[in-house]
Amino acid sequence: MIFDAGVFIALENPSQRRVVLALVEKMRAEGIEPATNDAALAQAWRDPATQVPMAMLVKATTVYPFGDPRVIGRRCAIAGTSDVVDASLAVLADQLDMTIVTTDPGDMAHLNVTYREL
Repeated sequence: MIFDAGVFIALENPSQRRVVLALVEKMRAEGIEPATNDAALAQAWRDPATQVPMAMLVKATTVYPFGDPRVIGRRCAIAGTSDVVDASLAVLADQLDMTIVTTDPGDMAHLNVTYREL
């Protein structure tokens, strides 16, 4: 599963942190490794000294590069969106045949990608 920035940001909220950690634990039990890309991580990453849960999750997550900007830009055009980070995750999900875990399902629905809401 691919995490959008909102999943990492959710770790800052104690009530949402439990949901994220339960999901990660379930994924581990099923042998599924979390993934994201560097753009989504950059949206959430601010201060690892105060974002300890996020820093720990990042260590257990495969972080892929942003991707081909031409392909991502085209995905934005087709979807009618300007969010290149979400579009980059949609392209990555297609390439890896994975589901995106998101806190913003409306954006992912426009991108025509398989997703599940956190």
